[in-house]
Amino acid sequence: MAETGWPGGGSVVIVTCVTNSQRRDGVPSGAVPSGGVPSGGVPSGGVPSGAVSLNAVAEEALAAFGVAGAEPVRLPGGQGTAWRAGQVVLKPADSVRAGRWFAEVYDGLTGPGFRVPRPVRAVTGDWVALGWTAWQWVAGTPADWSGVSPRWPELIAVSRALHAALASVPVPSWRGSEENRWVIGDQVAWGQRDPGPLLGATAGPLAGQVRRLLAALRPVDLPDQLIHADLAGNVLFAAGAPPAVIDFSPLERPAGLPLAVVAVDTLTWRRARPEVLGYLAGEPEIDQLLARAQIYRLVAEIIQHAGTAGIDAVAQAAKPVTDLIRARLDR
Repeated sequence: MAETGWPGGGSVVIVTCVTNSQRRDGVPSGAVPSGGVPSGGVPSGGVPSGAVSLNAVAEEALAAFGVAGAEPVRLPGGQGTAWRAGQVVLKPADSVRAGRWFAEVYDGLTGPGFRVPRPVRAVTGDWVALGWTAWQWVAGTPADWSGVSPRWPELIAVSRALHAALASVPVPSWRGSEENRWVIGDQVAWGQRDPGPLLGATAGPLAGQVRRLLAALRPVDLPDQLIHADLAGNVLFAAGAPPAVIDFSPLERPAGLPLAVVAVDTLTWRRARPEVLGYLAGEPEIDQLLARAQIYRLVAEIIQHAGTAGIDAVAQAAKPVTDLIRARLDR
């Protein structure tokens, strides 16, 4: 069960596969100044730093996945590391074991109401080759979330279908040894990491927003499971086909959290209106999930932009959403 408090807790790492016009944290590319990421982003036992060039795909990597001779085209947005080569998308693995587990999850994921890009094996039969993973290209277009998007009912349906399929997928124990800024944000939001060291002067006005939300948290009695924590720009809609869910960002939290994350992302960055929260009225503990989703995002932004102009930009965009969530919690 997920509860607040400050117990010692494990961590899970967020990895990605296929990228579109979004940053991994739901912020449109270029929305805030870019900043650094914490050291230690590559997990232990992973691909050594510098092993894979992020500015090109070597011919050897293309050949390893059976697309030798294809002209790789960098996909916009995301982390800027995904490349399309014909009908295959290549992306560096965060680590060999994470790349393999990630591929196994998506290779076995089935169920009505959604599509996922299937992983592509290398010619060796492995899911990882030369530090790269590969995925089938899937067609579709992300939703326009401005205003009150008519896509919300479809998004809710595909999230429920996806998470029903993920509910029985186990999370390996080694995930508890990995962390990055999204993991840190998640741990703060769920009471598994002391936020104090993160909320100093370099956090600027975001520190106050995080504290206001933390003060309103209370325990929730919802089961944890494997979830996709970044759906806003990673559900692709195509006529005549179920929505495709790409760029899997796994966490182990309640199944309603991904919809709360979409809500805070679209309210903050996609010009969504507060009325969209009406679509989520039936979700258990939705206000507590919204608070945790916002803390998750804000702490990740603090780590990314601490001490830079990006902090003020994020704080300005996030404040109306933080105010809205806190008002709902105070009702």
